[in-house]
Amino acid sequence: MNTKKLLFSLFLLLFLLINIVNAKEDFTASSSRSVELCPCSNQAYSVNVQNTGSVQNSYTVLASGGAAEWITFNPSKFVLNPGQKGSFFVIVNSVCNIEGDYDIEIFITTNNGLTKVVKQVLEFSQCYDYTLDQGKVVEEVKESLSFLQYDGSYSLCKNEQKSIPILIVNNENFENGYKLFLDAPEWTGLNVNSISLGAKKSGIFLINFDTTDVEGEYNFKLNAISELGKVQRKKNIEVNVQDCYALELDLKEEDIVCGGEDKDYEVIVKNLGALEQNIKLELDAPEWVNVENASIYLGSEQEKTLTLNANPEDDISGNFFVTVNAIIEDKPELEFSDRIKLDVTSKFECYKANINTKTSVTNFYSQDFFSAKVKNNGIKKAAYDVSLEGPSWISASPETLELNPGQTGNLNLIVNPGTDVNQETYGIKINLESNGAVYSKDVDIVLRKESEFVKKLKTTLKKYRYYIYLLILIIILIIILRKPIMRIKNKVKKDYEKYKVKTERLRALKLARKEREEEKKKKKELEEKKKRELEEKRKEQEKTRKKELERKKEKRIKKKDIFKKLPIGKVLIYVALLIASIIFIGHENKLFNAKYLHIYIRNLFYGYLYYILIGVGVVIVLFLLVLLYNYISKKGKKKVKREAKKAEKKAKKGKEWYNKPSYVIAIFIPIMILLAALAYLNLFDDIKDFVILYSYYFGLGIVILVIIILLIRFYKPLFKFLRE
Repeated sequence: MNTKKLLFSLFLLLFLLINIVNAKEDFTASSSRSVELCPCSNQAYSVNVQNTGSVQNSYTVLASGGAAEWITFNPSKFVLNPGQKGSFFVIVNSVCNIEGDYDIEIFITTNNGLTKVVKQVLEFSQCYDYTLDQGKVVEEVKESLSFLQYDGSYSLCKNEQKSIPILIVNNENFENGYKLFLDAPEWTGLNVNSISLGAKKSGIFLINFDTTDVEGEYNFKLNAISELGKVQRKKNIEVNVQDCYALELDLKEEDIVCGGEDKDYEVIVKNLGALEQNIKLELDAPEWVNVENASIYLGSEQEKTLTLNANPEDDISGNFFVTVNAIIEDKPELEFSDRIKLDVTSKFECYKANINTKTSVTNFYSQDFFSAKVKNNGIKKAAYDVSLEGPSWISASPETLELNPGQTGNLNLIVNPGTDVNQETYGIKINLESNGAVYSKDVDIVLRKESEFVKKLKTTLKKYRYYIYLLILIIILIIILRKPIMRIKNKVKKDYEKYKVKTERLRALKLARKEREEEKKKKKELEEKKKRELEEKRKEQEKTRKKELERKKEKRIKKKDIFKKLPIGKVLIYVALLIASIIFIGHENKLFNAKYLHIYIRNLFYGYLYYILIGVGVVIVLFLLVLLYNYISKKGKKKVKREAKKAEKKAKKGKEWYNKPSYVIAIFIPIMILLAALAYLNLFDDIKDFVILYSYYFGLGIVILVIIILLIRFYKPLFKFLRE
């Protein structure tokens, strides 16, 4: 059994060997000699294989050559029956950015070792073409977006959200993907970071802008890189962000308005934006305020001046804020405004006048007048028209008063009743009218008749009352000044006696010094004759100087004697009598009315107070300058010898007041304060104009003053005459 099986197996094996020996093994492989490919594309092409043998075979595929590392096969192994055709794919995935020809050999081997080679050339070329184009700005992104190509820089507006569409087109016959990059500020971004497009397809992506609080010129860099081929496209996008919707309103900050007053204010509207605008003006204000041309058109950087009118009624008062709003028609949500504060005062309070006068005036059928003070208690300058309601024999002067706020003016009311007027009380009303407002004051005029005796007595007293006043004043001055004059006289006398004692001491010291010097001279004559001669010359010079000093001191003593003996009381009496004589002569010759002397004096001081003060100031300054000159001249003189100076200091405890530094400081400090005040109040120009205008009078006054000073200083007979 086993033998049969063994024989059968051997027979079968022999049969197979005979068949194998008689079988034929062969195949063919074909493909293009050159293949055009794109780099970095993972493209594939096919190779055809046919089993031309008589037996089934399995095949293995391998690659060799410069491009072998980029090659893979699908499938890399396969089986074909006799006469069967098949194919496999050669997949090429090269590196990117290459170009040119690369050789490749494809080896196809059967399981029995039969091998055939397919030689090819792979031709790589850049074939990943795509384009980027920018379009017009899109204000609102919708589902369907139309693209309009735009070349150039973009002008965007501040505080807006817009988008720029970018069209990307794949110009190749195969699908590709693209990565997008944008180099731009943080307020700019892409809506997608990558996009995939099929063959010959296009797409749109957006660059979104949010220009809130952004302004200026920018250059954005857009980069795109294809996934296949790594081809890069760049785009520079210039963007200018401007403030397109900016307005400026310029309006006065505040003002004071009176009721019933019609006032206009300028409203300057300027378009600071980059676009032309239609502008509408609206008011947040009381009904008595309006603005002209509520709608205007302004180009970029243009401005226009409009008129804001305020016309409050007479009785309106209070603080009102008037706000002018400028609204751009294309951007109603944006609002620009400015406001003015109006302090409105009613017409009556605006020009309010306060009349201050007597409420009752008594008249004895004679021409007389009384005054009324009018003060402007309002806030504006007012011109008051004066009128009276009452009898015709009462009149007012002046007929018009112009007063600034807080200023006071005088109003004279003249009463001149006739003898035929009844004796009773008459009421009058003083009316002041300004800008339609009337202010009044009631005054009673009481008419009375007097007896002839009382009338004559009053007339006499009134006629000579100023002389009586002057006499009383002179008596009072004499009584008041008698003791001070005696006190001054005694003081001058004591000072003179002290001065004489000091002088005697100085003379004694000088004599003692002379004796010592003579003794020294005698000793020195024995020693050196030449020294003695020189010393004698020096002493003679010193004696001459001392005599000169003594002569000057004697002159001073004489001047003090003159002032000591000067009868100041008599001088005052002479001056008072002279003034009284001038008043009497002037009154009797009707040069003026002594009755109104106080009014003349008051008006003189009111009208010429400024000039009087300047004159007094000039006199004071000249007096201080004379004192300063004396002080400087005394300081400049040579000093007496040290011994005489010490003796003089012991004998004389104090110095003259004008030699003391404290008094000098007291003189200069008011001068510096006066100069600082004039500079602070900007009065130097007014003083200069005044001095130029009245230079003749100033020159005449200075000449008279110099003459008086010279007479007081040098004309001794004048003092003798006054003393007698």
